[in-house]
Amino acid sequence: MKHFLKIIFTILCLLGVTCSGMPAAEAGMISEKQEIEMGKATAEQIEARYGVLNDPVVADRVNRIGQSLVDVCGRKNIKYTFKVLNTEDVNALACPGGYIYVFKGLLDYMPSDAELAGVLGHEIGHVVKRHTVHQLEKNMWTQLAAILAGVATGNGDVLAMGMVVGDALAAGYSRADESAADREGFQYTLKAGYSPYAMLVTMHKLQELAVEYGNPGWGIFDSHPDPDQRMRNMYKLMDPLKISPSPVSETDNTASVKEVFENNKDVWEFRIATAAGGNKPMYRAELLAGTLYQIRQKGKIEPSHFIVFESSDRAEIYYEDIQIYTVYRQDAAGFVSIGACAADCVERFRVWAEKVNQTKTVAK
Repeated sequence: MKHFLKIIFTILCLLGVTCSGMPAAEAGMISEKQEIEMGKATAEQIEARYGVLNDPVVADRVNRIGQSLVDVCGRKNIKYTFKVLNTEDVNALACPGGYIYVFKGLLDYMPSDAELAGVLGHEIGHVVKRHTVHQLEKNMWTQLAAILAGVATGNGDVLAMGMVVGDALAAGYSRADESAADREGFQYTLKAGYSPYAMLVTMHKLQELAVEYGNPGWGIFDSHPDPDQRMRNMYKLMDPLKISPSPVSETDNTASVKEVFENNKDVWEFRIATAAGGNKPMYRAELLAGTLYQIRQKGKIEPSHFIVFESSDRAEIYYEDIQIYTVYRQDAAGFVSIGACAADCVERFRVWAEKVNQTKTVAK
């Protein structure tokens, strides 16, 4: 009985209940330390349910991308962890306190680092803005009843707190919270050096997945009504950047990336004729246009800094540390190898770089 009362007292303090029995009216009654404890309890339950993927290469990639976004986010005083759950479900979610998960099934649909950054940036945005915490604070009496029920059945306060946070995650975010997470995620991906189109492509693909497989109703799909409005909002964020070169959707279901030089007379074009890597030609064009835009922000572009990493089924093209474009077998039709196709792509990127450098020289 003494232990039971101690647990109740701890929970009451956690939820900010005053001595008069009334809840504290102001926001912020859940401290950062308590937020982390609640998130940890929820994370333990999620990992117990799904299991964590035991693949160091995949885990390192997700953590690398996630930490690159944390480095530029607005809340760096807590520790963020990024893990892959061992399930083919297509989803992602964030627990309070910086515990962020990607489901293994999602990785197949987000093959590029930029796309995955779009997903993780959105989830980091929820943590930075403490959206789940604020939701718990608004519904504290409902949460208290659930926690006390867990204690009474012998589940213990930590387990009960994890269940409460899990219920809050399943209940979903408001439209305002989702819009805020979109804005935060866009800023993080941009500042971290990923394509400014990353969030937009992610939104397109999540919408398609929801139509094809059904909306699971929680995680990254949760409370995402009116996808067209979300995309319009994203274009508004992108407009001030005046992104160049530009992605162009062609009438034959292909796409291209174009930039006009020298008083609209000299046109550089990179055509993308096939879908590959789970991406339509237009998505590939958007991501490429965005990465080339990021490269030109560096100042003078060194043509020799374009490099290729070739494997058995693809070739990754980088400019220094920026992943630009992936060449797949579908792209290599007419070439003796994927490597030969990648070399041709690099040559075209070098031509673009030289034209950009010339333009910058003239501008000076």
